[in-house]
Formats: sequence, C-alpha cells, structure tokens
Amino acid sequence: MKLHHALSFGLGLALVGCVGAHEKSGGERSGSGETGLALAAAANAGDKTDVALMRYSIDRIACEDGEQIDALNRTITVRLENMMLPGGIPAFENSPLDKDSAHPFSDHFEVVPAGCYNINAMPLNKNGDTSADCAAAWANGVQVLDGETTSVFLISQCKGLAVGAVDTTVALNQPPTLLNLTYTPSKFIRAGDKDIICVTAGDPNGDPVEFTLEQTNGPDCDAPRVVSALQEGNNTTECIQIGPKNPGSYMFQVKIYDLLRDENNNLIRFEQWLREHGYPNDSHDSLRFPIYAGAAANPDDGDRQDEPVQP
Repeated sequence: MKLHHALSFGLGLALVGCVGAHEKSGGERSGSGETGLALAAAANAGDKTDVALMRYSIDRIACEDGEQIDALNRTITVRLENMMLPGGIPAFENSPLDKDSAHPFSDHFEVVPAGCYNINAMPLNKNGDTSADCAAAWANGVQVLDGETTSVFLISQCKGLAVGAVDTTVALNQPPTLLNLTYTPSKFIRAGDKDIICVTAGDPNGDPVEFTLEQTNGPDCDAPRVVSALQEGNNTTECIQIGPKNPGSYMFQVKIYDLLRDENNNLIRFEQWLREHGYPNDSHDSLRFPIYAGAAANPDDGDRQDEPVQP
C-alpha cells in the first residue's frame, strides 16, 4: 500500500493510501465506476472509555472546481472490533502505531462511486450519544479511484485519566503541661484578704499558651485578676489575684491551653481548630486547687504581727 499523504485536522489524524492505484489508458481517470473505501478509526485511549460505537459519515465532494457530481451522503454506525490494533498485523505495526501498543478501533468498508470524499468518524457511547471521552476524527478530500480500494486510517484522540496529587504533612502537637503552682501568702487566708496564685506551665512544642481560672465551689469571691505574666523559654508563669469575700472552703480550677494562628493570623486554641476540623481531641492541662478563708480579722487587732516562731 503506497502512502500518498497524511492529513491532520484538529484532533483527527488521517492516513490515506490507495491499494494498486492506477489510471485508465490514455491518462483519463474514471469517476463513475464503483470502488471500495476502507475506513478504520482507532481510539487513543486506555482501558476506561465510554466509546462503544463509531458513526461514519461519507460525503462526496467535487475533486476539481466546477466538476459536476451526483450528491452522496452516507452515515453508518458500527461497533468497536473485539481485538486491538496493531494486534500483530504487520501492515499496522509501527505505521503509525507502535507494534507493542494496543488501541481499541472500529472498521467499515463501503463501496462508493469513484470520486472525492470528506469522511468523518464520530465516537459514540453505548446509548448512541456523542462520546464525552473521545473526539471526532476526519479526513477531507480523499480521492477514490475506479476499481481500487482507498484505505483511510483515522485516530480519535481521547481524554486522559484526570490525575492530581495529594501532599499531606502531619505535625504532631503536644498539650501544655502545668509545672508548678504557688500561693502568696498561703492557701489559708482571712476572708476579705487577697491571695496571689502563680501558675507555671510549659509547652513541649513552644506554642504560646492561654491560662483560664474558674471557681468550681465555695462562697462568693471577687473576680480573679491577672497581676503579672512572665515568659522564660517554653515556660510561662501567670500570677492571678483571688479575693474570698466570706469564710469557707473555696475550690478553683486552672486550665492551660496551647494556641495556634488561624488563616487571619489570630491566635486561637488548638482545641478550637480541632473542633472546627472535626476532631474530638483535647489539648490542655488542668488542676483543681483549694483556698481556705478564715474569719475576717478583728478590727481591734490593728496591725498586730504574729511573733516569729523561736527555734
């Protein structure tokens, strides 16, 4: 088979050849005899495609300007072949398909009057609708000679599998740890006096931390007030003033949360971030501690100081 030329339009590639092409004696080519048109369309696709059918359209055109022709428009739909190309067939190996490749394809042989034709191959799904995966292929101006079969090979280009990438980085976060708690002057004070509770906590990852303090039991108490905060490396010490109003046993709970920054660069608790992303985990440390308030000092006692204990 002599390869006359290759036509490439859009997503369709056409390889056109004539088997034993010849002219009539005297150099005049016949345009009226019936001859053959062999059409093959291969899909450049993997195992997954919606193509089940191929619709061929054959339209006769004038070979030269002013040529009078009888109109011919034929459409036929065929199924894909059960084998793959090149399939061990020498004529299709490395011309143009690699001999080791495997391409689904369809084939159609049509007897037509000698002349020139536009050919279109439209991949269809099993319902006969236009394929969403593979594009049309076509060849224009294909010349068919009297008494000969013109072979036309088309390639329908298909979409590839949609592929992206997932890049997952996992950071380990450890909760802060409460390291120390001190009373000044003592956990035993008189009602109406002030106690200073200093809490030291460290975060293994060096995250900033947030302290909270709430009263969990006991009589009324002045609202806790932060009086100082000190950062030393990964350790933070926060001192809070507490003022019991009445005699009794008071119970408080301190919590330390580690913090991160949200998309707006605002500090939020790790726990808040975890909840927003569907995780049930906690990230804080806590401790309950008491304060015991005795009766208020007798005004008659003045500013009397207790005598120091003798050794």
